Amino acid sequence: MDRILLEYMLSKMKKGLKQGEDIGNIKIGALFALGSQLEAIFYFVGHELGSKFDVNVIQDQDEIIKNLVRISEEYNLGKFILDESSPDHITFTLDNCNSCRDFPDEFQSESPFCSFEAGVFAGIVERMTNKHCFAQELACKLQKNVSNCQFM
Repeated sequence: MDRILLEYMLSKMKKGLKQGEDIGNIKIGALFALGSQLEAIFYFVGHELGSKFDVNVIQDQDEIIKNLVRISEEYNLGKFILDESSPDHITFTLDNCNSCRDFPDEFQSESPFCSFEAGVFAGIVERMTNKHCFAQELACKLQKNVSNCQFM
């Protein structure tokens, strides 16, 4: 358990509740502070959600990318920015990522935080391609000196 992170999240939640603000993502931060395989749980939930999106089966990688851009915008996941693609992988940046967009700039995490989004994108790509897919967050906006979340 990361006690410092938990205390920070609890104080932000208390302040947010008092001011009538949404504290959804801050609650998630508090859960991460508690530990216990939450990254895997959030990935699983994201993957299950991604597999529920209505998408056509697509084999063309350019079309897959276009659909990921569209879905990212339509479902407010963040702005999808392609970094690199090859026949076996896509690396992209997610600007204004949904899981960490509400955290203040001064907040920092030691490890990636957005396993939910990684799972969502893996589920979507699996649904589009009918092929097993795994995604992971390479860098997170909440880490020191990182401006946006990056996935592969």
